[in-house]
Amino acid sequence: MKIIAQMSAFDYKEIEVLGDLERCKLLIDNVPDEKIVNKLIEMRGKGRNDYPVIAVWNSLLIMPLIECSTIEQLRRELSRNRDLRKICGFRDEDYYYGKNKLVPPPKAYTNLINNLKKIEPLLKDCFYDLRDFMYENLKDFGKDVGEDGKIFLSKAKGPNKNGDSSDSRCDMDADYTIKENYYKDAKTGETKIKKKTYFGYRYHLLADVNHELPIEYTVTKASKGEREQFKKHIEMLPNEKVEKIDTASADKGYDGKEMIDFLKSKGIKPVIDIRNQWHDGETTMQYKETDIVYTYDGKVYIINEDGEMIPLKYLGYDKVKETLRYQYKDKVYSIDINYDSRIFTPIARDSKKWKRIYNKRTALERINGRFDRDFNLENHKVRGLKKATVMIDLMMIAMMAMAKGHIVNHQEEKIRCLKT
Repeated sequence: MKIIAQMSAFDYKEIEVLGDLERCKLLIDNVPDEKIVNKLIEMRGKGRNDYPVIAVWNSLLIMPLIECSTIEQLRRELSRNRDLRKICGFRDEDYYYGKNKLVPPPKAYTNLINNLKKIEPLLKDCFYDLRDFMYENLKDFGKDVGEDGKIFLSKAKGPNKNGDSSDSRCDMDADYTIKENYYKDAKTGETKIKKKTYFGYRYHLLADVNHELPIEYTVTKASKGEREQFKKHIEMLPNEKVEKIDTASADKGYDGKEMIDFLKSKGIKPVIDIRNQWHDGETTMQYKETDIVYTYDGKVYIINEDGEMIPLKYLGYDKVKETLRYQYKDKVYSIDINYDSRIFTPIARDSKKWKRIYNKRTALERINGRFDRDFNLENHKVRGLKKATVMIDLMMIAMMAMAKGHIVNHQEEKIRCLKT
């Protein structure tokens, strides 16, 4: 006789499943998607209505949350989980005795994704509605921001040698880029560069580094410049949101005088790591015709009577005169930030405040980690820039809707939680 194992009342796996269902419901309930659903219904017109648009849309919406990287994985999950179908809006009783199956066929999702490509601006508007909710309900949201980019691969081949775009296995939108990783050799201690080639796309993200939530984003080919997108994100924001930004942090990939001057012109204090662009072997440079010298990364010293380099004590920034104030003994020295704007920024690079704000930039890495770990980004099968953009739209909406749900439920401490 076949023995059937009995289900334990305290089986932790059941608790996990229940948690997944609750999270899916939290997501669906907090997405302002009326315009999207209405437009999709309008686009369907008088076509077949075997599966309700809103149910198919809801199932696609929770796809990142349940870590399904393909439509087939999503369909399998829906097939085996009756409660998940119910949460999405599918009615099993409508299909038991009919010709249709419990779960929409792949063609239904293909049509939906193709329609979403056409109305992608509505997805971005949905994200903006959620972003406005954060500005209204989170203290100082948008005050300290950071920028970063992340490459995700195309699972298709690159263009063939003849440039033939008719081969559906090729991805004609993606391109190649080389990423450099710096590391120290364990034996010699020398800094070395490891280069790796990627074929795919990159999303560029401007986020609040205190609450770890996105503010603006774009999806481009992998080779697209990061600094250009950083500027674009600031320009895409409404003026009142730009005025709210106090500091903007980024790694040394965004370093450049033009970038820093742009942020300062918007009233934003740049906190961007710096590269050593002194190629003639200098370790210090003289500030004007004074006894003050400085390093490429903003450390400031004075040469005393004995020829010794003494670090100056930082006193703060004079906003009126646009100078950094330093002290040695009883004398105060001022350094004009416009003398070398790339090195001398409104928040001095050698100050504790600069280090404290720059350390907040790790929030971008944690957000990227959630896309990889919780949304399974690296395992997604993507072909084409429009589809890649829709996929990132859905992930951004899901992240913000989950945060909104936690705020509505008076659980602000959980706004970063996607899985637990």
